[in-house]
Amino acid sequence: MVFALTRRRLLGLAAAVLLSAGLSACHQPAGPRLSEGPYSIAEIFDGDSFNLKAKDGAIVRVRIAGIDAPEKTQPYSTKAKDSLAELLHSGPIGLQPVKVDTYDRWVANVRIGDRDLGLEQIQRGYAWYFVRYKQDISEEQQRRYAEAERVARDQRHGLWAGIDAAARNPALAPEPPWKFRQRTRKEK
Repeated sequence: MVFALTRRRLLGLAAAVLLSAGLSACHQPAGPRLSEGPYSIAEIFDGDSFNLKAKDGAIVRVRIAGIDAPEKTQPYSTKAKDSLAELLHSGPIGLQPVKVDTYDRWVANVRIGDRDLGLEQIQRGYAWYFVRYKQDISEEQQRRYAEAERVARDQRHGLWAGIDAAARNPALAPEPPWKFRQRTRKEK
């Protein structure tokens, strides 16, 4: 009887230890740790990704959720990058992380005060609404991003400025970055 109670207690203790270890492992964030702001700009790569320097000196790699901007070798890539730089320099940067992508970047909603930088890049005509990853943004953002892209196209903002010329020469049509990446991978 004493052996049975001891055995039960040991099994209970072992179960409690395993459960506790399992629960604490579940609370560990996947990927890199997100250092706290305030942030300063370390490097801007293109119209949707950049590095920040956190107050502890750590580099935070960021990709803006819900948008896709021209790749470095695509038309308007420099203008998209310059537009993002202007936005990032306009005030204190706020991050609302969504996930970590395959490149160990934080996919995040990026804000300056009440301004949504993803939305502003689309409105300026320097990014597409990245429908493939719509789950990374709220339904309200999905509606605003889709409408902003439609308006930017209609009003010929940014990369949409040459769309009339594309009617005469299809090679001048803005190519979505995801199609550009797919095409260039096939060409290699």
